[in-house]
Amino acid sequence: MKTIWTPDGFEQWQRHFPATAFVRHSAELDWTDLFLQRWQTPLPALPKDTLVVLVAGLYSEFILYCNRACARSLTSAGHDVLRMPVRSSRGVIAQGRHIATMLDSRLKPGQRFVVLAHSKGGLDTLAALSHNKHLLDACDGIALVQPPAGPSPIIDELLSHGAANAGQGYRMDRFRQAMINSAPLAAGTRDISSRRDPQVAKMLSALPDTLHCLHVVSWSAARRSHFDTHHQRLNAFRPGHAHDGQFYMEHLALPGVPQICLPDLDHGQPILGGAGFDPARFWRTLLDVLHQTRAPERYTR
Repeated sequence: MKTIWTPDGFEQWQRHFPATAFVRHSAELDWTDLFLQRWQTPLPALPKDTLVVLVAGLYSEFILYCNRACARSLTSAGHDVLRMPVRSSRGVIAQGRHIATMLDSRLKPGQRFVVLAHSKGGLDTLAALSHNKHLLDACDGIALVQPPAGPSPIIDELLSHGAANAGQGYRMDRFRQAMINSAPLAAGTRDISSRRDPQVAKMLSALPDTLHCLHVVSWSAARRSHFDTHHQRLNAFRPGHAHDGQFYMEHLALPGVPQICLPDLDHGQPILGGAGFDPARFWRTLLDVLHQTRAPERYTR
C-alpha cells in the first residue's frame, strides 16, 4: 500500500535524531498549526491577477520537471504563474539582480506578486527584494522552503578536499568536486557553503521590516528523493543530528521569520515530489497560509 505524506508529526525527529538540540520559534512565529489546518483545504484565495513566481534553487536548471506539478496546478486554477529562469553560475547577489530584471519585465503596471521559493532560490529572491524597494512594495509575500541559512556540510567537505583526497570516502566525490568547481556551478555553489559571499549573511541579518515572509524547516530520517540526498553521509558527520538530506535542520532556520515545521521531507521533494508527497498541494497550502496571514492594510485594491 502506497504511503501518503502528511504534515503531522514534526516532533518525531526526537526519536530519529536524539542528539539534536533544535528549538522551535515562539508561538507567535510558529505557523505550523495554521499549515496543518489549511492542508485540509488548500484553495488559495488570492486575486487571480496576482503573479505567482516560482523560484527553484541550485542546479534546478538541470532537473527535469522541476516545479512542474506546482506550475500546472496553479495555472489550471487560473493563476498567473512565472517559473523564474535561474542559473547555478550566479551567486545569490547576482541571481538577485537577474530576478529583479525578470520581474521588472514581466510585471504589468500595478500588478502584485507572491513568491514560492525553494532552497537557494529563497536567498536569491530575498536579494532581489532587499535591493529593490519598488519590488518589495509590490510583493504580497514570499514562502522560503528549506532556505540554506547555514552551510551545506556536503559542499563544505567537497570544497575543502585536495585533489588527492577527493573521492576517497564516497563514490562520485571526484566527479562532484570537479562539477562544483566548474564555471557553470562555482559561484552558486559557493553561496550555500561556509565560503559564501559575506553580503549574504549581511542581507539575512537585516531583512526588510515590511517583508511578508515565512519559512519551512524539515527533517528526513530516510532518503525519499532521487535528487542529491546524503543521509548516510550526514548521519556519519554528526550522529543523531536532524537534517533533510542536504542541510542540518538548525541551518534551515531563520531567526525572527515565521516558521513552519514539517516531518519526513527530503530537500528535493518540494520541487520533485516522490514517496507519496504531493508538491502541488504543498505549495498551494503555503500560498494559502501567506494569503491568510497577510497584513490587510497592505492589500487594499
